[in-house]
Amino acid sequence: MSKYPNLFSESKIGSLELSNRTVVSPMTRTSAEPNGLANERMALYYSRFARGGFSLIITEGTYPDLTHGQAYENQPGIATEEQAAAWKPVVDAVHKEGGKIFLQIQHAGALVQYNRYKDYSLAPSAIKPKGKNLKIMGEVENIRFQEK
Repeated sequence: MSKYPNLFSESKIGSLELSNRTVVSPMTRTSAEPNGLANERMALYYSRFARGGFSLIITEGTYPDLTHGQAYENQPGIATEEQAAAWKPVVDAVHKEGGKIFLQIQHAGALVQYNRYKDYSLAPSAIKPKGKNLKIMGEVENIRFQEK
């Protein structure tokens, strides 16, 4: 640890006090319910990082509106009161383990891969991005199991 002597020292982000400088970066999980609600699986997932000693967890990208914000299937949302309320057990689980949690807001723009609310994207550019859509988590897990 001599290479990183401050890694496990207390720190602050503004007025937020952190027990150390370890942070879980946001990662796409595709783990919410189809209607964008956070769920028990997410509470378990995020709270494990806090239990393991990470002081700050940044959630996966969460869409902020029902019109054009959703980027991919099973993405969590925070666009409705019901979606916002569904995050409470996740936040409570992380806090119970001593961690702090930030919600990452992600608006899809032109990079929509799935949107249950609209069948087209809205973005500052009319040029559609090139490439292929990412596989959803279930497809990725199936591929991984088949490779073993």
